[in-house]
Formats: sequence, structure tokens, C-alpha cells
Amino acid sequence: MEEKTLACPVCQSNKAEIAGENVKLSGKFEDKEFLTTDLTVLRCVKCGYYMFFDKQAKFTTKEK
Repeated sequence: MEEKTLACPVCQSNKAEIAGENVKLSGKFEDKEFLTTDLTVLRCVKCGYYMFFDKQAKFTTKEK
């Protein structure tokens, strides 16, 4: 799987905090209910946008 740098789709910031781990979303579409696999939720520190990632995503921290 290709490695990509984290970038918020709204403000392009590369800083985020973990808002939740092992989160499952549920919903209904055309009379069928669904439940997602476990997700990690990150919140952009700059603009507050929430980003959802599955277990294949890997996160690292860089402190300068």
C-alpha cells in the first residue's frame, strides 16, 4: 500500500489529533442497514475537520 503524508482536505494542514479509535459508523441506505469496520478518527488541529481512516492506515508523529 502506498504511503501518503497526512494533509487535511480542507486547509492542507498536516497536524491532527486522535478524536477516536475503534469507532464504528452505522447508517441506512435504500432500506438496508450497514455498519463500518473499526475506524480511527482524526481531527485537524487547524480547522477542526474530521478525517476517518481504516485499520490499514499507519500514523507516525514528528516533533520538530
